[in-house]
Amino acid sequence: MTLFEQPPRRSVRPVDDGPFAALARARRRRRWWTVTAVGGAVLLLVAGVMVGTGADRVVIDQVAAWTGPKTLPADISTVADRAFLSEGGRALLTEVGAREAHGDDLSDVCGGVDPVADHVIDGCFTPKGIFVFVPTDARVADAAVTTLAHELLHAAFVRLGRGEVWRVRDLLHEAIERVASDDPVRQQIDWSVGDHEELRDTELFAYLGSQVRPDGGFDPELEEVYARYFTDRAALVEVQHRVTAQVQQLIADYEGAVDELTRTTTDAANAHALLESDRQTYELNRQSYQGDADRYNAMDPVERGRFRVEWSSSDGSAYSGTWSEVLAARLADLDERHAELEARAVAVEAADAAAVARRAEIEAQFADVLTVTQALDPTASGS
Repeated sequence: MTLFEQPPRRSVRPVDDGPFAALARARRRRRWWTVTAVGGAVLLLVAGVMVGTGADRVVIDQVAAWTGPKTLPADISTVADRAFLSEGGRALLTEVGAREAHGDDLSDVCGGVDPVADHVIDGCFTPKGIFVFVPTDARVADAAVTTLAHELLHAAFVRLGRGEVWRVRDLLHEAIERVASDDPVRQQIDWSVGDHEELRDTELFAYLGSQVRPDGGFDPELEEVYARYFTDRAALVEVQHRVTAQVQQLIADYEGAVDELTRTTTDAANAHALLESDRQTYELNRQSYQGDADRYNAMDPVERGRFRVEWSSSDGSAYSGTWSEVLAARLADLDERHAELEARAVAVEAADAAAVARRAEIEAQFADVLTVTQALDPTASGS
């Protein structure tokens, strides 16, 4: 069985054994080496000119344009429409090819979950083209815009001419110095580079181009490179900031609501405890009053008027008078306290009902936050 393709057969010329055959063969060998040397020199000269002028990038782009796909899938085209792509950026995206992927499909083509906790892959640029995760929740769907722009810049970086890429590399290393040390993008770059330091330049190009734009922009020369692919880079960067801010606000609102409910629940518990304590005090005072009233009623009417009594009301006011007068004041105080306790009980029950309703609202908020965060997770079911 043949395990490999046989080489093509060559045509065979008769061997010339004449007296001048060796001399003719020598002349042919010299002529072949001369042509080879001259041709090699020309090729080296052309290559040097192309590298020096960036024409190598043009040639690469042209060859890719001849062989690349000419249309984008509808879902990717929709994302691209929101990515502020220039004519050249759109052409490059179409040339490279892009499609949506998620779940196992995205994991298979892009390498799955990053080993760093809570850091997943939402897109990649491969020899097969660009793959982008597109969230189905409209509130965070524009996260795909940043992903698409990022991966497009990877494709653009490999197409930079050798005469240009080193200058761009220097500009990128200058640009990252203008990014604050606590900016999350620095950690994102480190995550993406991982143990492959040789990827740092392309990751800098992609992250800085799609997510960072200081006031006034980076060096004009670097901004000119980015302008080949985007018509409004400031607006592009704002897309990522807007999506991030929206998600953070949803989470902050939920956490604030939980904190508020915790305070409300604590206040309600305290109100319940105080109400129960006051009810117990009221009941003791009522029983004391009833005992004194029973003794008063059992006493001879003549004897009742001989007693004067001092008493302090529930608000601390001192009162002195006949036994009958003090008993009447105590009863009035008890009636007032009973009405106040009943009103407080109604208020506490209303607060409990409001807390139950608020808890249901907060559970709905949590479900909404969960929906959004799952929508941003390429590995989540239904994302």
